[in-house]
Amino acid sequence: MSNSIISELKEIHKKYRVESKDVSSQTKFAQLITSEWQQKVINGENIKSEVRVSTTNNERFDLVDYENFIAYELKVSGKNTHHEFYKNVVKVLTHNCHHDTKIKKLVFLSEKKGIDNLEKRIDLKFKELLKDSHNITIELISL
Repeated sequence: MSNSIISELKEIHKKYRVESKDVSSQTKFAQLITSEWQQKVINGENIKSEVRVSTTNNERFDLVDYENFIAYELKVSGKNTHHEFYKNVVKVLTHNCHHDTKIKKLVFLSEKKGIDNLEKRIDLKFKELLKDSHNITIELISL
């Protein structure tokens, strides 16, 4: 299922993504891309959208695949991906503190320039810590 989730997003992103300096337009298209992607891949059983991280906050995952215990997070624009990425890591850790069903993988998706930037920034020891101490792996995927 993971491959179809990603391929669906890539097609939707290609269809709607426009380069614009107008923040309002960028936000509108980012919301459209995310919403259409979620509607296309959710199935009500194993793949769910807008999953709350905990009952004590209002943070949500874009998608969760409960069959494979994968959280998917999308940052449409490749700008400032590191801020969104680290926030999403904290969301996974918080979720796992509050639920018996643990997220085992975070798939973070964004435009190539953002993913390239992240790959240069993320410390390998940090990734090892997440894997060894929390049983969480990270996958960065370019759109």
